[in-house]
Amino acid sequence: MRAVALGGGHGLAASLKAAHAVADEVTAIVGVADNGGSSGRLREFWRGCPALGDARLTVSNLLGQDSPLAQLLEYRFRTGELAGHALGNLILFGLLEKTGALDAALRELGVLSNLSTTVLPVSNAPLELRGVDTSGQPLVGQLAVHWSPAVAKVWVVPEAAPLAEVVDALLHADLIILGPGSLYTSVLATALAPGVADGISSSKGMVVFVANLAPQEAETRGYDQRRTLEALLAHNVVPDVVLVHRDAVGAAWHGQPFSGGPRHLELKLSEDGLVHSSVLLADALARALGGDGESAR
Repeated sequence: MRAVALGGGHGLAASLKAAHAVADEVTAIVGVADNGGSSGRLREFWRGCPALGDARLTVSNLLGQDSPLAQLLEYRFRTGELAGHALGNLILFGLLEKTGALDAALRELGVLSNLSTTVLPVSNAPLELRGVDTSGQPLVGQLAVHWSPAVAKVWVVPEAAPLAEVVDALLHADLIILGPGSLYTSVLATALAPGVADGISSSKGMVVFVANLAPQEAETRGYDQRRTLEALLAHNVVPDVVLVHRDAVGAAWHGQPFSGGPRHLELKLSEDGLVHSSVLLADALARALGGDGESAR
């Protein structure tokens, strides 16, 4: 069984840990369009640099918070010109300068970290997320999209060549996991990268979307389950199964699922309602792969 999880941040970490419980081979595909924080500063310093933060955080999360290497990767400088930079971003930046490409840099970091998961950037190119809001005003950059309360559509530029390893992983996957994570700036920012949407639609694997536990300020303020799914479909990202936490913030979040659309499973996905449990998510993925029907509410 081969599984691929796409996105970034802590949501991707939960999906990857869950994927290891149901699959023999797991690949992480991380976004590179972030333009804030340490990643944004490095992109300003070197225009050819893709965002490094999601890749660094994915490696750290896979290592676990008790890992000394993970703690080093997540250490942030406090003084001088380096204040605010994550040490792991600078290590990746050095490996990128040495190897010439982010995928090669991540391979070296994976060897150093002794990771059992393959971590790939969605592209070696410095991608940028763009969009428009419901009034037609342009949104330039991931930060602008994130803080807009009225996103209408997003896309990724430039039209760079797809990364062959990313396309190959998607085409040969038995399971593709999207989310949890920010709808526009994580899930779609990764899924709309060059070659990815086509790879997802061409794959014979099951595509599972893991819904967030609650709407996100301000990116998806007021969204329910239906509106979230509508946004995915409007961007030609079509899941086979949608996993929703049974005890999420209430009916306003759940909304009404599409009749005849992707299969919905409402299951317990979190112990505290704040973060997804990788154990519960693994069980939900196993049930989705086993063909379980919609769960009783």
